[in-house]
Amino acid sequence: MERGDIVGAFGGGVIGDLAGFAAAVLRRGVRFVQIPTTLLAQVDSSVGGKTGINSPAGKNLIGAFHQPSLVLADTSLLDTLTPRDFLAGYGEVVKYGLLGDAVFFDWLEAAGPKAAAGDMDARVRAVERSCQMKAEIVVRDETEQGDRALLNLGHTFCHALEAATGYSDRLLHGEGVAIGCALAFELSARLGLCSQEDPSRVRAHLREMGMKVDIKDIPGELPDAAALLDLMGQDKKVLDGQLRFILARGIGQAFVTSDVPKDTVLAVLDDALRA
Repeated sequence: MERGDIVGAFGGGVIGDLAGFAAAVLRRGVRFVQIPTTLLAQVDSSVGGKTGINSPAGKNLIGAFHQPSLVLADTSLLDTLTPRDFLAGYGEVVKYGLLGDAVFFDWLEAAGPKAAAGDMDARVRAVERSCQMKAEIVVRDETEQGDRALLNLGHTFCHALEAATGYSDRLLHGEGVAIGCALAFELSARLGLCSQEDPSRVRAHLREMGMKVDIKDIPGELPDAAALLDLMGQDKKVLDGQLRFILARGIGQAFVTSDVPKDTVLAVLDDALRA
């Protein structure tokens, strides 16, 4: 490999992250092209230049910011996915509507089941709008000093749950994101930031899609609420020792904050584990 050569990443999010990280460190950086083959990779991991791998200490803690020269998302490849893998990717699609586009979420409530059933027009629009939203945010904040953190809606909970399940197929990343989004809206409602109707609406849509919605939907044993909170402390968004949460004032109105009482987070986790 020479500096002028190009690495091609053909596969899902793990392949894209691994190949992108290798390209970032090889000869101090060679170009690479993302050719994502899963819905999750097409709408999230292939766009934005984050490349990273997991470590025993936490999710994607080893990596680099390295922008691809090209992202080629062929939506016909989505026909090759199992229903579970498609729905896991859909967890990231829903996230975009919840964090910044209420009209998109309205559309997903109507068109999401069609996309899951194979409607190509619906799939193309879902991928296109998701990539558009992510690209707009990344342009403003490439290395996550501010706005880009919004893209982590649901991820603070998700990453703790992934660590608790050993990054195994007990919980796919997009499934964790969906559960995390529901928990983030539940936490927002408990803090009086949004109405209780909002987390109910989020859960209702995820259930209609046939997705994992609550912690209780994860098979097998899980740590208690305090242990999950400790795992959340390994999150990359921790700043000056404080957890940063992405919460919401309503559908499509997410914001970043460190002003979240730990007791309230513990109560949300404890109730979810007991449900």
